[in-house]
Amino acid sequence: MFGAGVKGLSDNVALINELNVFPVPDGDTGINLYHTLRRAWQEIATIDEDAVCVVAERFAYGALMGARGNSGTIMSQLLTGFADGLAEAPVLTAPLLIDACQSAVARAYAAVSEPVEGTILTVAREARDSLSAEMSLDGMLASLVDAARTSLNNTPNLLRLLKDAGVVDAGGMGLLCFLQGIERQHCTDSPDIHLSAVSEIKRPLLPSPAAEVYGYDVQFLMMGELMDVDSVREEMERLGWSVIVVGDSSAIKVHVHVDNPALPLDYAVKAGAALTDVVIENMQLQAVDFAMRQEQLAYDIGVPAISVIAVVEGEGMQGIFRDLNCASIIAGGAGENPSTEDFVGAIERAQAQSIIILPNHKDVVQAAEQAAKLQTDKRVRVVPTRTMLQGISAMVAFGDASDKNLGFDAMVAVMEAACASVTTIQITRATRSARLNGLDIRRNDFIALIDGEIRVVGTDIDSALRDSLLLTGINDKELVTLYCGADFDITSASELIESLLMTIKGIEFEVVYGGQALYPLLVSIE
Repeated sequence: MFGAGVKGLSDNVALINELNVFPVPDGDTGINLYHTLRRAWQEIATIDEDAVCVVAERFAYGALMGARGNSGTIMSQLLTGFADGLAEAPVLTAPLLIDACQSAVARAYAAVSEPVEGTILTVAREARDSLSAEMSLDGMLASLVDAARTSLNNTPNLLRLLKDAGVVDAGGMGLLCFLQGIERQHCTDSPDIHLSAVSEIKRPLLPSPAAEVYGYDVQFLMMGELMDVDSVREEMERLGWSVIVVGDSSAIKVHVHVDNPALPLDYAVKAGAALTDVVIENMQLQAVDFAMRQEQLAYDIGVPAISVIAVVEGEGMQGIFRDLNCASIIAGGAGENPSTEDFVGAIERAQAQSIIILPNHKDVVQAAEQAAKLQTDKRVRVVPTRTMLQGISAMVAFGDASDKNLGFDAMVAVMEAACASVTTIQITRATRSARLNGLDIRRNDFIALIDGEIRVVGTDIDSALRDSLLLTGINDKELVTLYCGADFDITSASELIESLLMTIKGIEFEVVYGGQALYPLLVSIE
């Protein structure tokens, strides 16, 4: 039954992803639920047990460790509560199913500090309420599906955001798909489960090398006549990664990471360009040097009293967090939210006994908190950063607090306060047309989210940034920092700032390479 439920979810990942309320490119509820339940299935796929209490407990443990995103975390709590309700039962009966479903819903609601109706919680609760003692086990399974479907269709009436977006709740849809899979193939021999490969369903991200491969950072200026910037960029993307190519027909600035630094230089020379300002850096040696300095620091000062673990996406962003003395970085981004198990592993590897976690994404907070609750040997606190820019502010506060030798609780409080002092703007392209917050959004429009809420729509990135800055009351601020994504070069950002300075006076602007995917610009305002 569980296997068939996972298959039911697996077959509908793309559909669930498309139900994201906001038309942003990192709507990944389906992927998060897929990873959560796939990890659960791995716990029971080959076990030689037939007691339902054992199977449910193992399945719930797998879901707990594999939980990703808010919906995945809630799903893991539903399954944990379900297993608790089965106690030591060897077989599943109708009365036991009622008890297990009651326990599942109670556990899930208790795990959320502020439960919101019109979500997966509502679908689970109303499905449970459809059960009665007079039903057979078969009848109960059918009732769960029917009630879940009815509840899901009603979620837009309970949550205005869903109605405005014209969708039902994505997490609730995931639960329905899971229940439908169970009901369609219940009480049969073990089904032959073939789950979709992750690569078949996850949203494609920008290519990057394997984590252990660093290569060379190559930069140079091409001088010539009638040069084609687009052709140069295409060739650099074929040769390497982290490509930035800007300029015109007479001068082109190239930045690329490659395994062999001779290749981009050879291409430029054969293209007839004169090269100048050539810089080649061995990033592998830089990484080794960084690790050696970290080891030496640990030797000099001993095991750090407090360490920070942060979820960070983008080569540039990861470098910023390392420079701010983040002890451990978990790579994460759209469709790649870390699991509870990822956090548990990072905590276990940390030398410090007191650890602070920065989730840096609204859909990662619950998985981080779930991992923190599992710890018994170390003190772990989650500073609930919802963006990487809040995380950077928290890391700056961490450094200041470390210099002042503040205690653990005081340090956490200072970092939380630092997050509240930063306004974050995220600019991306709309993935579909929608009407939200009174805004008419068309597919491929530039949209700006201010502290997580869509506030501005524009036909170009310039107007989206300018209008969103004005909405934040920019004249009362001091510093605006633009973090350029992987597909938005620093030169373009600098030109954007020059345009902004014509209408926005007295503000200091900075440009930093972040390298994040899907969001061309992340902007912090302080």
